[in-house]
Amino acid sequence: MMRQVLFPFHLALLSLATPAAAQDWSFLSPLTAQTLDVRPGDGAPILFANHPDPGVANSSLIFHYFENREGGNATMLNVGLFQRDAEGWRFLGLVPVYGQDPRDPLFTEGQVDITTTMPGPNDPRCCPSVPTRWAIDTRTLAVGRSP
Repeated sequence: MMRQVLFPFHLALLSLATPAAAQDWSFLSPLTAQTLDVRPGDGAPILFANHPDPGVANSSLIFHYFENREGGNATMLNVGLFQRDAEGWRFLGLVPVYGQDPRDPLFTEGQVDITTTMPGPNDPRCCPSVPTRWAIDTRTLAVGRSP
């Protein structure tokens, strides 16, 4: 089971989900600024990794919610898939996952499953209520609904 770690654009960590997650993930901040459009003043991106220790982890999914840059009150979302290889962490690409309250990640060979909350047919825009499970193919970045 994976743990969730929150980290802000700046190098200090805001919140840690577990003592093991107390490892410093701040080295991802410059990479997320470039790839997910994380800017000062945005909320903290949400990091899910396949291991709480950044020295052991080799795959991560990062959700970045932010206010529409062009004005208005819409919340935008960029979700990026990252992988660590012999040369370090690299951005694999944006993945089209939607919803609020990402949770329950499951990293397996070639796939990441994660749950978000989506609007139901009678939900007001403010208050989604339908848990939706997403399956992300880590090779192609294709996303589908998971059973």
